[in-house]
Amino acid sequence: MVYLNNAHTTLVKPPAYYEAQDASLAEAEKKLRDFFGCKNNESVILTEGGRQAVMAACLSLISPGSHIIATDMEHSAVLEALAVLEERGCTVTYIPLNSYGTLRYELIEETIGEKTAAIVCCHGSQVTGNIVDLERVCAIARRHGLKLIVDGGQSAGATPVDLNSLSVDAFCFSGHKKLMGPYGSGGLCLKAGLELTDEALSLVQAPSAKKLGQLCAALDFIEEKGMYGIAIFPHRLAKRFFEAVKSMKDVTVYGDFGTNTRIPTVALSVSGFSSQEVKDFLRKRGITVAAGSLEAPRLMKSFGREQEGVVRFSFGYFNTRQEVNEAVWALMELLGLHDLYLLS
Repeated sequence: MVYLNNAHTTLVKPPAYYEAQDASLAEAEKKLRDFFGCKNNESVILTEGGRQAVMAACLSLISPGSHIIATDMEHSAVLEALAVLEERGCTVTYIPLNSYGTLRYELIEETIGEKTAAIVCCHGSQVTGNIVDLERVCAIARRHGLKLIVDGGQSAGATPVDLNSLSVDAFCFSGHKKLMGPYGSGGLCLKAGLELTDEALSLVQAPSAKKLGQLCAALDFIEEKGMYGIAIFPHRLAKRFFEAVKSMKDVTVYGDFGTNTRIPTVALSVSGFSSQEVKDFLRKRGITVAAGSLEAPRLMKSFGREQEGVVRFSFGYFNTRQEVNEAVWALMELLGLHDLYLLS
């Protein structure tokens, strides 16, 4: 099987993951603090996933009745947390994207008002692979005294994250995606001086000692290989795949591929076929991808794909060049193409 759904969860884990010993909360927190560059007494709270972490951060750092700025690229986990806050009297302004799915940064400050309390945004898109310029968003938040909550579910383990150089109030992450840890693990890094409320703490639960051990083993593997080494190979695979599919007639690719810093994800649609039909065609050829709205309803609407959705190919450290070729070949077969130059 060719597994290209790493944006959902990594299927293949580092060898040490399968032999990992149980770990304590303190051990896992220390490894994560070092991994994310938390050098200013930031606290790390372990949860059973990124969704719990996002909800806990939003409920703790944003007061009822506040105005919140978010973006059209947010995952449903963020949208759910914002919906809870709206029920408590908050209002949310969503910053639109350009045609490449890139955030229109210039509009952020235009929406800031007297009641604006926070910016909530993802670091990397689970659909397009676009990366948000956190330094730019952090600078805006600092200028206006706003809290900044970041959903790093896709970026943690896929691109370097140094919280020591950023002014992020809460950075939320999932353990089972690019960190290559177990499903049911995640957490958040809180800036020094901030705490979760009792309500938020009641909603989160730490992973088991076994899962903490597996997460620690995965983090050790990433540290051993180096963040650059872990990130660059999947990036190259995604770029090679993109270069092939962008040349195919009747294929539309979504996202900004003009930047070197990206999540290794490529989303596309194929004229004449629904996203589900493409997914089913690939599945019959042993290739696993994701299709549909991908839990990003606002992003789908901005692309005009709210009904059909898209097909997502997301690459991980353990994918191979041959698997890229197999995915390209399957799309060629679907479209009746015979151009061998499309293969690497």
